Amino acid sequence: MFTVILHLNSLRYLVPAGMMVGCAPVYLRAFFGCHALKYVLPVRWYQTLEDTVWGTFQRVVEFFFEHYTGVEVILYGDAEECLSKKENVIYLSNHQSTLDWVATDMLASRAGCLGRVRYVVKDGLKYLPLYGYVFYLHGCIFVNRAKSRQAAPPSFTKVIKQLKHHRDYNIPSWMVVFPEGTRFRPEKEEVIKTSQGFAYQQGLPVLHHVLSPRVRATHLCVEGFRDSADTLYDVTIAYSNTGEEGKGPVVRREAPSMPDFLMGKCPRVHIHMRRIALETIPSDIVECHRWLHGVFETKDRMLADFYSEDPEKRGRLEGEGQRSTLGLMTTLPAMALSAACMVPFIMVAEQRRAYWQLWLYGVTFTLLWMKIAV
Repeated sequence: MFTVILHLNSLRYLVPAGMMVGCAPVYLRAFFGCHALKYVLPVRWYQTLEDTVWGTFQRVVEFFFEHYTGVEVILYGDAEECLSKKENVIYLSNHQSTLDWVATDMLASRAGCLGRVRYVVKDGLKYLPLYGYVFYLHGCIFVNRAKSRQAAPPSFTKVIKQLKHHRDYNIPSWMVVFPEGTRFRPEKEEVIKTSQGFAYQQGLPVLHHVLSPRVRATHLCVEGFRDSADTLYDVTIAYSNTGEEGKGPVVRREAPSMPDFLMGKCPRVHIHMRRIALETIPSDIVECHRWLHGVFETKDRMLADFYSEDPEKRGRLEGEGQRSTLGLMTTLPAMALSAACMVPFIMVAEQRRAYWQLWLYGVTFTLLWMKIAV
């Protein structure tokens, strides 16, 4: 009986994962169609169409990660003001888990900007089968973080070119940057000590709940969008299962993975938002680094309170938290459409063959393209 229960519980992850991965070829075909129209439509028209396709798939993701799980989303700070506007923004966040990408979707869906979300991501993700190519078509920016300490690494020439394209065509964007460069994981003590040692060498305060941020990608985005973005969103995320519950000494646990989250292991997500005017951010990269480190000092203090033994502080971020509920009709139509598009691939033999050919040839083509062209 216990084994049966375990298998049934695992379905809580396998069913949504199967749907989200399974419909990837459907959306790849839609992206191919959009890309073909790029050569006949004005850039803004093409971008609106492509953003719609991206946003539709992200609503499927949101359906599972929010409505399917029943997670409680609690917002703090300037969240109400931020999410009431459709702005072009640079979005900075602490990074603990792949789930941080979903937390971005949770905010963007509430602002009606889900199709605008684009990421600055590490270079290796361009080889993610099918998805890496879709990231590329959607305007995500790939950065070789291993070379980020060079004076002018080659990858940043491409970053500047992509940012210029966004600016020249006034493409609506939430450009998401995770300045830490890698995930903060409490069990990775060596990574944390290396980060703290770097801060100490630079004469900067040592951080304990976030890693010392790298400045170059953030600086490039700020300078590239200074005349076209409306503001910067400083976002701090905390997951309830990492130490919100309980009494006494706090041992911070690892943030949930996507499978953990889909299996209901994180009942609440706490998100603090702060609007920062771009004109207040220094242009000089050295001063920008100090400013950015200061932003992460604020995050560090908030998270220190979140994991505090003081019951007045523990389990909440700065300010008054408000529970935010996303209407089911925000995600259900996209889910229904995606399921309907999958029916022919399941029911018709010829379509099943076409589906697996999309996987086979699509993965082969996109990996070769990303290797050669990006």
